[in-house]
Amino acid sequence: MSFYEIVILLGGAVGFWLKFQQDYNKLSSRVYKLESDHSELKHDLKQLITAVQEIKLLLAKNQVE
Repeated sequence: MSFYEIVILLGGAVGFWLKFQQDYNKLSSRVYKLESDHSELKHDLKQLITAVQEIKLLLAKNQVE
């Protein structure tokens, strides 16, 4: 193996490593965004359930009176 071949192999390895890190960071940020969207949705659903329960209580009180 000549010096030129070794330099090319090292350059390819560094390029591969950088591309891998870039893809990994991109996927990590997507996962984080999806998880935060999921928790936002859960929070909104809890608020909706609370509102529906309040409406049920108001309707029940209205029928009793």
